[in-house]
Amino acid sequence: IETTYSPDMMPLKEMLERQSESVDAIILWLDCDREGEAIAWEVQQVCLSLDGNGNGHDGDNDNGDVRPRSRSRRQRARASILTPDRVYRAQFSTVLPQEIQRALHNLTRINMNFVHAVQARSEHDLRVGAAFTRFQTMRLQKLFDEFAL
Repeated sequence: IETTYSPDMMPLKEMLERQSESVDAIILWLDCDREGEAIAWEVQQVCLSLDGNGNGHDGDNDNGDVRPRSRSRRQRARASILTPDRVYRAQFSTVLPQEIQRALHNLTRINMNFVHAVQARSEHDLRVGAAFTRFQTMRLQKLFDEFAL
């Protein structure tokens, strides 16, 4: 699955990239479900667009390896030391002080099994939806000749 960003989301993406340049670690506080895990992974990918060597990352493969991508001298000069092992996930279910403290003291990593499950379901939904739409169109065209293309 290839992730693209609509023009209205570019300011958010650029802000995340800028902010991640000056930090040593990130704690992601998103919903504690599969979708939240997938969003956390997407945020991590944006934040890791520059690493300590000035290289960008195309993303993690199934082994967690990161493929470097060349960056300009200016981008290398202002790159942070943020690496995948410095990205944490806070797990919480309510926004109460004691729950926030508990989450902060029990940080985890992004659960890639959840991320892969969301990606597989998204791809499945797209494929089945396209097939069903085509089937439905052909069936309705046969029932209602005046709608045939």
